[in-house]
Amino acid sequence: MTMPDTKSGREKKGLNKEAQLEAELTRRELGAETQEEPPRFGADVDSEFLTDPAETDELGD
Repeated sequence: MTMPDTKSGREKKGLNKEAQLEAELTRRELGAETQEEPPRFGADVDSEFLTDPAETDELGD
């Protein structure tokens, strides 16, 4: 049986997610401080890059 969806439950879930994201950012910052040189571009990409189609048209001209 699942718990009913309540406002307080959603708020708690949101706070937990926020804490997880902050912990991840802190871990990355600490890792960056200990690295001697920055990571290579594109080595650890979390999301896709989006381009504006208008910008690609300008490049082709």
